[in-house]
Amino acid sequence: MERIVTKKEICEWLGITSGTLDRWRKSGAFPESIGVGRLMWTEQQISEWLAWRCTPVPDVTSSSKRKQVDKDRKCRIQSARLSLENHRKAKVK
Repeated sequence: MERIVTKKEICEWLGITSGTLDRWRKSGAFPESIGVGRLMWTEQQISEWLAWRCTPVPDVTSSSKRKQVDKDRKCRIQSARLSLENHRKAKVK
């Protein structure tokens, strides 16, 4: 079964306030909650959202810029995954 994360956990993990998350949700920039009566998401939803958010702008024209954008994207995705892993480990302790 997939691990469920709460609004509080996501805010701690991403380093944002609950108000920021609320604005993202209202604007449609954040995945829909799966919770009824309580805001909850699956880890997979959040990981996919982070990967999507870290996708580079597609109109990069030069080869060297494209390589740098791809490198930056991979770095941000890796950083997000490490952050999630650290968050999981902290919850277990």
